[in-house]
Amino acid sequence: MELGLYQTQSLKLVMTNELRQAITILQYPTLELTHFLRQQALENPLIDLLEKRTEPVQGDSQSDLDARDSWFYEEDDTNPINFLKAEDPSLQDHLIEQIAWLDISENERMAAEYMIYCLDENGYLDCSLERLQVELGIPEEALEHILGLVQQLEPAGVGARSLSECLLLQFDRIEYNNSVARTIIQHHLNDLADKKFTHIMKALQITKDELKQADELIRSLNPRPCVSYSQSRSEWVQPEFFIELDETGRYIIRMNEELVPEVTLNERYFRLMKGHHDAKAYLEKQLQKYEWLKRSLEQRRQTLTSLGEYLVQRQRDFFEYGYEALKPMTLREVADAIEVHESTVSRAVKNKTIQTPKGTIALKSLFSSKLDRGNDSEEASSTQVKVRIQQMIEEETKGKPLSDQKLADKLKSEGISISRRTVAKYREELGIASSSKRKALVV
Repeated sequence: MELGLYQTQSLKLVMTNELRQAITILQYPTLELTHFLRQQALENPLIDLLEKRTEPVQGDSQSDLDARDSWFYEEDDTNPINFLKAEDPSLQDHLIEQIAWLDISENERMAAEYMIYCLDENGYLDCSLERLQVELGIPEEALEHILGLVQQLEPAGVGARSLSECLLLQFDRIEYNNSVARTIIQHHLNDLADKKFTHIMKALQITKDELKQADELIRSLNPRPCVSYSQSRSEWVQPEFFIELDETGRYIIRMNEELVPEVTLNERYFRLMKGHHDAKAYLEKQLQKYEWLKRSLEQRRQTLTSLGEYLVQRQRDFFEYGYEALKPMTLREVADAIEVHESTVSRAVKNKTIQTPKGTIALKSLFSSKLDRGNDSEEASSTQVKVRIQQMIEEETKGKPLSDQKLADKLKSEGISISRRTVAKYREELGIASSSKRKALVV
């Protein structure tokens, strides 16, 4: 191998600060972009943010507006703000409040509260009694007694160590007079979940009607009794686009820019650049950042506008009829249509939503792969096929649910040729159980 100096030419992409900022801004949804711009205004004295205000309706005087909004400031019983629901208490708060009313010793109360904080989000005890015995230094018999106290609290089923125990706690609380259901919960719960009805009837020597009654009773119980306490509060979603119908019945798209403040130049600091040489270098650097930000925002606006216009053109039927009419559309197809890179489209749709006449949906849900429907038909999207699979399962005979192969055969008869494995994949993505799990007991 000969050593020496050689000159070669090559092309490569250099990730400049301006390019990195443009990529980051393109990915931001509306609310995050607003937060980012306010952070930039705090760091750069040359950036001023002009908050956009909703224009009043023509003909409304200031007194009319004040009268219309006066309820907001009045502290009376008709103020809707007074009726907003307060934040719900946590599961632990709810249970500890009940513990306070029990006639138990202070040591038992402290152990019960410790046990309450060992519950998972569904209300199940998330650690063994052996571990609690070591951590609390309490005999096992005492822990069993304290666990029994916790299991007496509301909601019924809290403090269970297994699904079977959870259902039994609810079963005993309501005092059902059905020994078959109790036996199934204790010994045949897995068989019931696997739809092994014949096996259960032979093992317990019961009729199909008795099994159906027990099955309906067990299904009325809640396997996750405390899940409502762990559900997060609803979050506001600000869509990136609004799809609306104009007077002529044509769909138009409008970007949601009301919440995004306008970036302007602070003229006062800009004038200081000429009069203060000490600050000139610093302010010139900040001016460059301001110009980068303006260009990045304009580039984001142009990209999203082009994307929105193409969506209205390509997916008009979806906006009118829903997912059944969603046409296949890929990132590559959109990128070619609006003349940008595929990765740019991917970033543009990330974490963004669009408000349509059919509701507010994630922008990425409009993208789906193509499936062949034969030479005489249009190509179908994977989303359309999922909708059709869901429809066929909803219409199936509950006693004889359709297998994945039968679903694939029915789709083939409709001109959609996909394999059984693809059907199984789509069914799992829809959160639908297999045919053996969907089988119902029919008397």
